[in-house]
Amino acid sequence: MDIRALHSHLETAFEYPVTTERVLERAGDIEVAAPNVDDAETVETILAPLGAETYESATDLYNTILGSVSDDYIGRKFYDDRGADPADSWSILPDQARSF
Repeated sequence: MDIRALHSHLETAFEYPVTTERVLERAGDIEVAAPNVDDAETVETILAPLGAETYESATDLYNTILGSVSDDYIGRKFYDDRGADPADSWSILPDQARSF
């Protein structure tokens, strides 16, 4: 499932509040597709490491999923089209760590 379509699915799939356990029972096997990557993570893979939680709304659950996906979902790290490369000011990053 495309991550942008996930919110509307979560709105209709559960009655809120809902626990992590219930989400994993009913939707844990849903694959959330990452942009530009062939592999997808399941809802279970994303939520299981967070432990037991209670989500008050679909937005609460969606935001938790969105904030917990792997780096494959965020695009190019440290990219900023509004200025200079921020890595220039980071003495801890070697030249090889830059993405361009």
